[in-house]
Amino acid sequence: MTKNSLDQLRDKIESLDLELLRLLNERASVSLQIGRVKAKDGLDVHDPWREQAIFDYLAKHNKGPLKAGEIQEIFQGIVSISKRLQSAVSSNRSDLQAKSDDVDTSFAVGGKTALYGILGNPVGHSMSPLMHNTAFRLLGLDAIYLPFEVDDLSVALTGMKALNVKGASVTHPFKTQIIGLLDEIDDTAERIGAVNTLVFGKNNVRGANTDWIGAARCLETLLLIQGHRFVVIGAGGAARAVVFGITSKGGTAIVVNRSYEKGRALAEEFDCAFVPLSEIKSIGGDCLVNTTPVGMYPKTDEMPVPREVLGAYKAVADAVYNPLKTLLLKEAEAAGCTVASGLEMFVHQGVEQFRAWTGKEAPIDEMREVVCKRLLNEAHQADQEY
Repeated sequence: MTKNSLDQLRDKIESLDLELLRLLNERASVSLQIGRVKAKDGLDVHDPWREQAIFDYLAKHNKGPLKAGEIQEIFQGIVSISKRLQSAVSSNRSDLQAKSDDVDTSFAVGGKTALYGILGNPVGHSMSPLMHNTAFRLLGLDAIYLPFEVDDLSVALTGMKALNVKGASVTHPFKTQIIGLLDEIDDTAERIGAVNTLVFGKNNVRGANTDWIGAARCLETLLLIQGHRFVVIGAGGAARAVVFGITSKGGTAIVVNRSYEKGRALAEEFDCAFVPLSEIKSIGGDCLVNTTPVGMYPKTDEMPVPREVLGAYKAVADAVYNPLKTLLLKEAEAAGCTVASGLEMFVHQGVEQFRAWTGKEAPIDEMREVVCKRLLNEAHQADQEY
């Protein structure tokens, strides 16, 4: 190719970029108009079904050479910015001016401070307090989120009612155990068979599940769920949410677990295939998803599957978010897979929890930023100590 030909192609790219820039700003203007209408009508800015409809519509009309997953990756960024613009309009702000670095974490706790928390054992590693407290401060809410390491779940729940707790997250190992202690659970949590979110009313405690939304959004950064085959490692509460998210969006899930009884039971419940972990080398798929705590800090030198199986997948996702890049993800990248950290699952499920508790649109970018920064700092400190 001659230099003149190359220059001509570059000129064409620049012309196309200018047209894209014009169209993006035109789209942003329409998004702002939509935000004003939503604010006037009291509608929620966040609409996951509308977002999925956009991606499905684009995939249907895509003629290439970009793949459907690449188109979705581009438009996820566009949709995310559109939501921020609409949120700013909805909250009568021209921009989310406060940044996570500017958050005042030394606010005064008073008698009217709303109390939220996380139930689990252990919970010392959880980033939920950092993430939710950041969101409270950014939005100027008189609320605080605390970690509660629990031995007796029933007694803890009684204590939270007595303390007038407004909402709580539920983590390992209580996501299924807590169901029998609740006054009600929503339809999705009942179908999944696990609860990660509690909403306390005057006379009742309701359970919900936002894990599946976080899982679906994370996986959709790798490939479209519909029509693809996902091998899910684990059979606990997180696995149940992941399998539900995959099957509800038209994907195929295969459950793989060390315990035959638990794995088979989960697979039968969602009408999926089951394969014992010892036989994982005999199968493959489009995406491998780890929902177990294997590889989580401090045991970062562990993997849930042998390295040699990773070549059978295009993509690998890990529900573990501490460390940001587990040994599984590092080895998957080395095997040529695209990868996704559990950070996206974690942040998106937290955003849905925040909405359920407060009725407000959460500052997702700042929540992600503050958690990512803390994890990177911890990793840097650990490297220095080593």
